[in-house]
Amino acid sequence: MAREKYILVSHYCEQTHIENSFVKNLHEYGLVTFEEKQNDVFIDEKDISEIEKMFRLHHELGINFEGLDALKQMLKRLEKMQKQMELLQKKLGLYE
Repeated sequence: MAREKYILVSHYCEQTHIENSFVKNLHEYGLVTFEEKQNDVFIDEKDISEIEKMFRLHHELGINFEGLDALKQMLKRLEKMQKQMELLQKKLGLYE
């Protein structure tokens, strides 16, 4: 069984120079999840790359949180479609 690793949000923000409010806004829009333990807020280690990607999109391209949410949903749909296409290509290969 895999063990999940959590990072304290305040520590992460301090180390990466990403505003704490930015990460909290991502959470409010449902783009990342928090784990609360003993009045401390933690993020899952798996969400780190997602936070950094959204931070770059927000600051470099000026995309607001609603836009980040829409992009994330579109990327999920694209990944799903790519998996379906790969599956269909494999099935087609059986008939060739």
